[in-house]
Amino acid sequence: MQFPIHRASRRPERDHPEAAACGPDDAVRTCGLSKCYRNPWTLKVTKGVESLDLTVQKGEVMGYLGPNGAGKTTTLKLLTGLIKPTAGQAWLLGESIARAESRRRLGFLPEQPYFYDYLNGVEYLELAAGLSGVGAHEATRRSRHWLGRVGLGDRPQLRLRKYSKGMLQRLGLAAALVHEPELLILDEPMSGLDPFGRRDVRELILEQRERGVTVLFSSHILPDVEMLCDRVAIVLAGRLTRVATVAELTHAGGDAVLVRCAGRALVALPPAWAQVVERRDHRDEIEFNVLDASILDELLGWALRSGLRILAVTPQRQSLEALFMTAAATSGDHAAEPRRRTA
Repeated sequence: MQFPIHRASRRPERDHPEAAACGPDDAVRTCGLSKCYRNPWTLKVTKGVESLDLTVQKGEVMGYLGPNGAGKTTTLKLLTGLIKPTAGQAWLLGESIARAESRRRLGFLPEQPYFYDYLNGVEYLELAAGLSGVGAHEATRRSRHWLGRVGLGDRPQLRLRKYSKGMLQRLGLAAALVHEPELLILDEPMSGLDPFGRRDVRELILEQRERGVTVLFSSHILPDVEMLCDRVAIVLAGRLTRVATVAELTHAGGDAVLVRCAGRALVALPPAWAQVVERRDHRDEIEFNVLDASILDELLGWALRSGLRILAVTPQRQSLEALFMTAAATSGDHAAEPRRRTA
């Protein structure tokens, strides 16, 4: 067990003079946001999040990525007021997270949402809408709408104790949306969903972006992140290591090209290409993985002169998943012991 460390917050302009106010286009902004925990027996202090400086622009979808224990859930709990920071400041839609008003226009889906299992779906969404300030009549209308929108409208009277994990995840997303927030913070929204559920959640997120809603979500399902996000932020061991668009990240190392050929398997590559062309022999084909696309024309000419028949020339882009695994392996964070109970 580890206990959080709370310190009296200093004036934000003293900590970060440039952060005295949130910019007009910022939906989320953090400056030096930190969270530390102290072990009550050893008194050892571990850092959950360290000096986080992150900005999410209004109307964009940002993915928040990191291995287990990297600080993702801690960050989202800090932003939503579930835990208090040890140091630093943050704003949601221009309001400091120290103020309850910062959560008025927020929709939040935690990693492990709690449900009253004696309620049915409509009743639960009516409760969520009412707590968000929606009137009774409008709450009922929205509850039935959103229950159907997440694919649960065919059994509105089913008690939540009989819901599957995937159904509860859908309901939690509906509860985050029922009051039509301007900002969505979602912690692992694809967790427990089958492929159809993941497709529905992706469509909902894209639909919210079209409405101008800002979405910040963490996920381990990196193909979904590639499809949805305008930008991604990578956090490792509590520290933000990179913020960029998916295209910037996946093209950072340059593109490779895969050339598939049919022909004589005994042909030898010129020695000058030993470091930039990888060869793989198959029964009826030869594959050349060209790491430097600038020699592609030269390689294709050489292949034709050597009697090979070109079957395909396919650009290869490094996936976000491969990039993420490389970053985690480089940091050694994936092999580290858990630093605390929250992710």
